[in-house]
Amino acid sequence: MTWKHLSLSVTGKSHSDRNERGQDYYRTGVVRFGDRDFFVGLAADGAGSTTNGGVGAEIACEKMYLLILSMIRQGEHISSVTDDDVRAWISASREAISARAGEDGQRIKDYACTLLGVVAANDHALCFQIGDGCIVTGDGTGYHTTFWPEQGEYANTTYFVSDDTFLEHLKIEHRGAAPDEIALFTDGLQSLVLSFSTRTVHDGFFRPLFAALRKNTEIGSASLTTHLTALLSRDDVNARSDDDKTLILAVNVPVS
Repeated sequence: MTWKHLSLSVTGKSHSDRNERGQDYYRTGVVRFGDRDFFVGLAADGAGSTTNGGVGAEIACEKMYLLILSMIRQGEHISSVTDDDVRAWISASREAISARAGEDGQRIKDYACTLLGVVAANDHALCFQIGDGCIVTGDGTGYHTTFWPEQGEYANTTYFVSDDTFLEHLKIEHRGAAPDEIALFTDGLQSLVLSFSTRTVHDGFFRPLFAALRKNTEIGSASLTTHLTALLSRDDVNARSDDDKTLILAVNVPVS
């Protein structure tokens, strides 16, 4: 088995109206080691109240990706990764952000960002998250959240990798079997695809997308990505959420 995936990020209207760059960032890939394929998906959302949240999001994702890649290339199985290992990865990502802030003469909180990620092989999956956004998985019976988006003490706030208490808000989950379908998305999408009153997933959003990805034979799924980008850029979607919208989808498929 291997992984087919796509990823995209749409700049929110709140940024585009001010000619600003979006503050979301993602990093994805399928890494082969020996006879195993590993899917790695990472997404981060720079805090809208910061000057360099998007930079922090990029640093967090890229540093985490390198650490995960190093783990895979050392031949470690995902099941051998401990919670302390994940905490060390997150801490190293935070240190990389702090170093950049120091170089720029800024404060680390100016680079505040959330972070969520998945590392999956055929027989194990590791999920982790700080802040809002969400990881959704499908197993043939429906779609479920791995962690519910964590909100802060006040409305429209959450927790960040840059916080002093970041490890207190780090959520980690190990699974003995990888899901058939995986989605990661930042908070710009969560009000559109999650029901906060019932804490459930809108299956009708994900089911056709995963089906289309599974059937798509195009390398990189460029046409499907273009279609989804247009969908998430529509005026009626922006009217419901004007924040950046990042979406990563992955499906476990037989090797052709």
